[in-house]
Amino acid sequence: MKLFEFLARMREEKFPLRIEYREHIGCVDVEVEAFSERWVVSFDEDGFVDFVIYKDIEAPDNENADLLESLFNRPQKAWLNAAKDLGIEFISPYEFTGSDGEEYQITGLLPQFGGKNGTLITSRKDDDEACFEANKLDGFQSTGLNPTYYDKYDRKNVIETLRDWDWNSKEPKPEWYGE
Repeated sequence: MKLFEFLARMREEKFPLRIEYREHIGCVDVEVEAFSERWVVSFDEDGFVDFVIYKDIEAPDNENADLLESLFNRPQKAWLNAAKDLGIEFISPYEFTGSDGEEYQITGLLPQFGGKNGTLITSRKDDDEACFEANKLDGFQSTGLNPTYYDKYDRKNVIETLRDWDWNSKEPKPEWYGE
């Protein structure tokens, strides 16, 4: 991955970042504030060189270039992991028609929780207008979740949140949901 490709993807992710050129080694460091973590991603003229994650993400090898891809679309990945682990439905991305007749897309929908039509999941990546229009939809619960707690899947935290939102499906509640 090249520096400008990485910066473009970071712009999509809407992470705050800082760029520093280290002249003595001919390298550009991009320091990314990822809420619960801080990343320093290094590039030279040929592209990606290395990165360091401060506050471990349980990575077996932080020098593995494939791991770099795991840094993108984190809210979506976290809810997809939750859906798989907890046996719930998560539709992502979720597309809808806004009150203005335009088509919008947000991170996802949990149709079994919250409002009669489910809970809309938005994240920092979602367009502001899409989030605004999502809040206008009838029969849905809307939420913007703090990325510090919801950028990575934390089973206990997600279960607590889902219980707070209430089960709204005609299907039987999952075993983990309790009474």
